[in-house]
Amino acid sequence: MYGRLREEAPVHWAEATGTFVLSRHADVHWALGETEALSSDAMRGVLLNQPMGTGKERLPREEHMGTIVAVDPPDHTALRRIVNRGFTPRRMQSWYEHIDGIATACLGAATAGEPFDVVAGLAAPLPVRVITAMVGADPAEADNFREWADALTRVQSGSARETGLSLEEAMAMMALADDLGRRIDERHERPLDDLLTDLVRAADDEVLSRAEAVGFAALLLFAGTETTTNLVGNAVAALIRHPEELARCQADPARIDRVIEETLRWESPVQYVFRRTTEPIERHGVEIPVDSIVTLVLGAANHDPRRWGSDAATFDPDRDTLGQVAFGFGPHFCLGAALARAETASALRHLVPSLTGRPVDDGDEWIDSMQFRGRRRFLVDVRARASSVRP
Repeated sequence: MYGRLREEAPVHWAEATGTFVLSRHADVHWALGETEALSSDAMRGVLLNQPMGTGKERLPREEHMGTIVAVDPPDHTALRRIVNRGFTPRRMQSWYEHIDGIATACLGAATAGEPFDVVAGLAAPLPVRVITAMVGADPAEADNFREWADALTRVQSGSARETGLSLEEAMAMMALADDLGRRIDERHERPLDDLLTDLVRAADDEVLSRAEAVGFAALLLFAGTETTTNLVGNAVAALIRHPEELARCQADPARIDRVIEETLRWESPVQYVFRRTTEPIERHGVEIPVDSIVTLVLGAANHDPRRWGSDAATFDPDRDTLGQVAFGFGPHFCLGAALARAETASALRHLVPSLTGRPVDDGDEWIDSMQFRGRRRFLVDVRARASSVRP
C-alpha cells in the first residue's frame, strides 16, 4: 500500500479519514520541517479531538496543556527550552547505569530451553520502569504506568477510536492525571532530583504550569514507553528473521547500533503524524486547501526508493540511514530519541548474546494501534541466562 501511494498518489485524498496523505520521503521530510504553512496542532486535534487553530491563527500556549508535540514556534521553542532541562547530557548519563540494571533484572527471568517473550519480559517493562524512576515513583507502581500508557494508545490511535471510550479507559486517564498532578504538587513543596522537579523548578523565570507539567509527563509516559517497546521488539524480530545479522552482532556487539538505526528506518515504531495547513499549499499538482489535515506517513517515507535505493525494502544494517524520519525532523524532532536509543541498545546488548536464533513463533500479534507499529508478543529461544556484552 505504501508503495502504491508513493508511485500512484504522492498526495492522496483519504476519504474515510478526511485527510491528505503524503508518503514520499522528500515530501514528508519537507513537511516535518515546515512550521509556517503547516501547524502541529493537528496532533492535538486528530488524536485528542481537541480544538485547533484556524488559518495562520494558533491557539494560545496555555490551551495546549503541555502537549508539546502540538505546539508551534515560538511557543514550542519556549516549552522545549524548559523540558530540555530533564534531558541534558549530564542527566542522560546518570540514567545509563540504571537502564542497564533494569535490563539485567528483566532478563533474569529468561530460562534456557523455554520460550521467552521479548515484549512482556523486556521490551515493555524496561522503558516504563525507567520512566517510573524518572518521575520519582516507586518501582512497584510501574504496572500502573504501563496500564495507563496502553489505555492512552487505544484511545488515541487504537480500537477505542471506533468503539468509543470505555469506563476502564476513562478511569485510566483520570488516574494518570491525578497521579502526576499529585506528584507535581509534591515537587513544589519538596523538590527531588528527578524529571518532575526539573519541569516545575523556575530557571530564568521559565517554568511549566501545573497543567503543562502534567500534560508533558503524560506525553512522556505514553510516547516514551510505546516507542521504545516497539523499537526493541521490532529489532529483535528483525534479527531472528535475519540470522546472518544476528550472528554478526554476536561476533561484533558494536553492530547493535547499526541494527537499531536500520530498524528505525525499516520498521518504524511510529508510522505517521499529522499537520494542519495554515494556508493553501501545492504538491505534485494537487492543491491542499487551508485548514486541511495532512497525514505524514513516516513508515512510507522510510521505505522510499527515491531516498534509499532499489533495495529500500531490504533490512540492511550496513546502509547509511542518515535522513530516516522515525523520530521526526526539525523543531519537533523527538525529545526522547536519545533515551529510546539508549534503552534499546541496553536491551539488545544484554539479550543478543543468549539468542539461539531458532524461531519459536512465526506469527505476529500486533498491538492495538494504527499509529504505532509493534508486536504484542514475540517469543525467542535462549541458550542461557542473558549476559551483557559491551562494544
